[in-house]
Amino acid sequence: MRGDAEPTEEQKDAAALWLGKRAGGSLTPAEAEDLEKWLNADRGNRLAFDQLRVLWAQLEAPAMRAAAAAPVIARNRSGASRRRAPVFAALGLSLFICLGIWVARPTLVQDWQADFVSGQQAVTDVTLPDGSIARLGADTALDIDFSENRRNVQILRGEAFFEIRHGLPTPFLVDSLGNQVRVVGTRFNVDQVRDQTTVSVEEGAVQVTGEVKAEGLLLSPGQQVIVTAGRVGAVETADIDMALSWMKGRLSVRNVLVRDLVAALQRHSQGRIFVRGSLANRRISGTFPTTDVPASLETIAAAAGGSVVRTGRWLSVLY
Repeated sequence: MRGDAEPTEEQKDAAALWLGKRAGGSLTPAEAEDLEKWLNADRGNRLAFDQLRVLWAQLEAPAMRAAAAAPVIARNRSGASRRRAPVFAALGLSLFICLGIWVARPTLVQDWQADFVSGQQAVTDVTLPDGSIARLGADTALDIDFSENRRNVQILRGEAFFEIRHGLPTPFLVDSLGNQVRVVGTRFNVDQVRDQTTVSVEEGAVQVTGEVKAEGLLLSPGQQVIVTAGRVGAVETADIDMALSWMKGRLSVRNVLVRDLVAALQRHSQGRIFVRGSLANRRISGTFPTTDVPASLETIAAAAGGSVVRTGRWLSVLY
């Protein structure tokens, strides 16, 4: 056996396949024997399998509790004890399928609603019907509503920098989580992370109105405001280079929550990233490349006093 305890990416991918078969109830006796041989063949194999099994258990527990809370099925069917194993096998398979869809495309519904969806490239330029330009960050979705009397954009998720066409009488409105940015002609950035929207102005002026409070707040060049849960915060001096650093393949932050930084890095990662425990609420500053998310996660963990566990290419957990 290898002395190195850290699983390789190939071992993590193989572990995911083995666990999927076992959870779905499709593991034949011969395959079960092959699994045992594989686990015993290398220490890294078993470690990769155990790491994924822990993550799986955390996801499976809510589904099992939901099944236990529905005793009507068991009472109304004869031979319930004989059918329990197939029922839970089917439940495990369904959970695995849902997990696979969620890992591969957790934003599928938003993508259906959106008019524009960016991939994982750093910047995607979109020309809007009025001639304005929206520069979309990675994994950003926009829904637009343009007509003779309307220029409305809704950010379903992600981040975008807008260059608004001047000289049109109709105000340009950007909606983010129910909060509204109103502008006639300017250059500004809107960043949506969880329940928080940050608006930073490079040129011109915008009015920001929270969903909860109807009074608008006017921002001038070099200013920004953070809207949290529909409430507009105080006007701050913006570091525009830092706010727009995502356009250059990095995230430059100052004193932000680890969970918010990870949520921004998630846009640049094919796999899902989770932060658990007290690490999520620790604060961090620095510059983190979006072109190498695994390296950025290692840096975050080291700087914040945490650790990273990766399961193949699809799941990473900071704790």
